[in-house]
Amino acid sequence: MSKDVINNENKHEDGLPNVSKGVGGACRVSELLTTGSTKNTKGTLFRLFKNLASFKWLFITAIILTLLASLVQILIPRKIGQIINVFTELFTKNIALDWSLLATIGATLLLLYVFNFLSNYFSNILMIRVSQNVIKSLRNQMQAKLNALTLKYFDRSSAGDMVSLLSNDLDNVANTLQSGLTSSLSAIVLLIGVIIMMIIINPVLALLSMVVIPISYTMVKYLIKKAKPIFQKNANLTGAFNGKIEEAYTGEDIVKHYNIGDDLKKDLSSINEELYDSEWKSSLVSFVTRPAGDLILNSNYVLLSILGGSYVINGVLSLGGFQAFLQYTQMLRGPFNQVLGIFNTIMSALASAERVFDFLDAEEIVELGNEGMDANTIRGEIAFDKVDFGYTENLLFNGVDLKVKPGEQIAIVGRTGAGKTTLVNLLMRFYEISDGKILIDGKDAKSYSTEELRKAYSMVLQDTWLFSGSIRDNIAFGADISKDEDLCDVDFEKIREAATLARADSFIERLPDGYNTLLSEGASNLSQGEVQLLTIARAMIKKAPIIILDEATSSVDTRTELLIQHGLKELASNSTGFIIAHRLSTIQAADRIIVMDSGTIVEVGTHKELLEKNGYYAEMYMAGQAS
Repeated sequence: MSKDVINNENKHEDGLPNVSKGVGGACRVSELLTTGSTKNTKGTLFRLFKNLASFKWLFITAIILTLLASLVQILIPRKIGQIINVFTELFTKNIALDWSLLATIGATLLLLYVFNFLSNYFSNILMIRVSQNVIKSLRNQMQAKLNALTLKYFDRSSAGDMVSLLSNDLDNVANTLQSGLTSSLSAIVLLIGVIIMMIIINPVLALLSMVVIPISYTMVKYLIKKAKPIFQKNANLTGAFNGKIEEAYTGEDIVKHYNIGDDLKKDLSSINEELYDSEWKSSLVSFVTRPAGDLILNSNYVLLSILGGSYVINGVLSLGGFQAFLQYTQMLRGPFNQVLGIFNTIMSALASAERVFDFLDAEEIVELGNEGMDANTIRGEIAFDKVDFGYTENLLFNGVDLKVKPGEQIAIVGRTGAGKTTLVNLLMRFYEISDGKILIDGKDAKSYSTEELRKAYSMVLQDTWLFSGSIRDNIAFGADISKDEDLCDVDFEKIREAATLARADSFIERLPDGYNTLLSEGASNLSQGEVQLLTIARAMIKKAPIIILDEATSSVDTRTELLIQHGLKELASNSTGFIIAHRLSTIQAADRIIVMDSGTIVEVGTHKELLEKNGYYAEMYMAGQAS
């Protein structure tokens, strides 16, 4: 599994894509979040700096302090060399010690050390603030992006990879922003400043010492070219590994029931082996740079010591100047060691930043209209006018026509993959149609913004979802509240009324804390049927003019389902309803039944009319009766 999963770049061109069952119905192409590596280092850096724009004054101040600290650091060896020269003259020229000059140089040196400390201290504080603000901004952008993405994106994404993106990748970027930027800038300033000071002291020695620069530059450039794909692969492998663990955890009961634990172990072991191999190679590339750089610099250091010592003996260079030069030589290796030392972090952060920006560039819901909607004025008349749609280039719907009267209760039936869920998903604009129109009360649905359009609908999916919190809040989640209100502002009587209609009040009242019972993650402390009742109650409290129930009662017993149907009938007395169900016995009272097959409406009529036709519906009904 692992290599096929990880090598996403080849998924579309070189082989068949993975196919998995999507949310309710038709199969969809499934792929990991990262479908390829962008390899756009300059573009990634530009976008990172663009996110710094809002905090530019803090950033500029931090940069200035870093520059000052680096400049001060460059002056310190020169001052130490002056002190050595004072004592050298004392012994070589047999003159009195100049205490005044010594005190002046010493005081200046002390001030330089203090200033260097304070500049570095405040620079680091400011960069931490800047980096955390940037990461906060990126998190907000990603949160907004999650709400703006099309449903198609989530069909093709791994939950584990998404978690890795929102946690590991952002942490990598934050760590590099905090230390990598200032360290890199400091290294550049030190490099330039040290070279200037070395030239001032002795141009010949400076020229010899700078021989290492093109050698080191070539080495670093080569390693960057070789290492970047490895770090990109690390990021992808980490996301795939998290995704596999998330699958195993959420499907734990299925894993145990079908005894596929060994298979999962093999898959995880395979990905883990690839991750180990990739991490090993990236670490090798990162850490081999330091000893390689040290070898080059140390060899050069030996030559400088021999030549510089001869200059001191011959009087060409003072002892203090030679000592300062040797200290600058050591400082010269500092920038290289800094760059090579944070090499691993920088490469990993760039790979993570590319993934973050790939996510932020993903296709969003296209707002074709901007009109508002007053849900209270919607009568609920729905019309499909020659609608074309397909999840891929192959159309599932081709010229579908359907008209639903206000207040009409429509049942939709058909085999798995026939397009039942797709039909209602198009109503909600979870997916955009390829051609044709969907009309609400005679008006094109595309004229509304998606947020306004969905005010007209109340929906219960076959895949139930409750968030961690109280039962009261989970039901209130469906209420129509303003942006200035929160869930606590929803009237409790409305919550109780919705729960009663959904036939959920009886089991809620039996709980020790009733409506204030806290649900664990995934509502694991409730049965699947109880969870489904709560999702129905959440839909009922909205009292929308159009109600969609996609297998909403599939996890409850027949008696409870009949009670819920009565509640729905009461709720939907002035609403248009779309009900998708496999149990045909529960939809016989619908005003019309739509029978679908392969994206086509093959039959329409009441239960009695369709049985008399003795067609597709009758065949399905008789098969259900026989079973």
